[in-house]
Amino acid sequence: MSSPRPPREARGFTLIELLVVIAIIAVLIALLLPAVQAAREAARRAQCINNLKQLGLAMHNYHSVHNSFPIGQGLPGTMDTGTGHGPSMLLFLLSNIEQQSLSNAFNFSLQATPGADASWVPINTTVTQTGVAAYLCPSDFGSSVFRYGTNYGGSVGPQYLSYGANNSRGTGLGMFANQWSYGIRDCTDGTSNTIAFAELLIGDNSTGSTNGAETYNCVPWPASGGTGSGADQAMPSGLSNLKSYIVACNAKRKAGTANQVNDVGSYWAAGRMIQGPMGNELVAPNSPDQDCFNFAQYSGIKTFRSRHPGGVNSSLADGSVKFVKNSVNQLTWWALGTKAGGEIISSDAY
Repeated sequence: MSSPRPPREARGFTLIELLVVIAIIAVLIALLLPAVQAAREAARRAQCINNLKQLGLAMHNYHSVHNSFPIGQGLPGTMDTGTGHGPSMLLFLLSNIEQQSLSNAFNFSLQATPGADASWVPINTTVTQTGVAAYLCPSDFGSSVFRYGTNYGGSVGPQYLSYGANNSRGTGLGMFANQWSYGIRDCTDGTSNTIAFAELLIGDNSTGSTNGAETYNCVPWPASGGTGSGADQAMPSGLSNLKSYIVACNAKRKAGTANQVNDVGSYWAAGRMIQGPMGNELVAPNSPDQDCFNFAQYSGIKTFRSRHPGGVNSSLADGSVKFVKNSVNQLTWWALGTKAGGEIISSDAY
């Protein structure tokens, strides 16, 4: 009778086998992670495009009632008449993006928003300090800092000041302006060739850090007493001034954090150039050059920027949404910013 075999000892993985398995898992993660991140960004970008489409639709619903698009920066109330203290176009559009209750809560007779007299601002904080998801792009982490900020700015055109043609200092090149409104009738370049809204970055509220939304204060325009006026602050006639201004702005960045401002785009309700929903086409989208301003209410290089690689989403005045590349020709970008410049833009120019 044969004797039973002794039981086999359980064999574990050798160290080399474990290292091989770990290496394979690491390679798989390295291959899959970019795909997962790309899929998430695609979803965020799709949401951002949808937000801009909603803004375009809201603009036209507003226009059908008022025969014009909303005013870029509303007239301040009788108790506070300072420039830059009135509501923004996004506030006037609330009822057209299914935010009627929020619109009803705003005191339009006073119209005080952040930046106005401190004694009047608290009256409207129920509205101005409420976040509106449709005004935020999920790709920008700045929205977690300023939850009542906005990633979408109304275009004032390729000009330094946000004043409209009703003001002797402004030219009203874009679709929006301070204390003045425009309609389809004013868009002689064609609504499909004129930017209404485009993406902005929100500041991180942290001096010295860098998230791409920093700007610098106290940088005067090189003409008309530092504020600019008429043609000398509008493109292309003011190009030499713009070149000098860009040099001064970049010098501020190199010099350090003095006069650095980190609350860009922090209030969707305030009709201010820097802290509010306004932008201009002075320089190309996501330009490496530094943004600066002299008066936060109505001046500055306020560049359209996004977290999407390669460019910015833009809502044209006809309600369509286009992705404009960072490499867009400067003349084409200026032409897209003007509503009545008479430029001819080919469909493949951007």
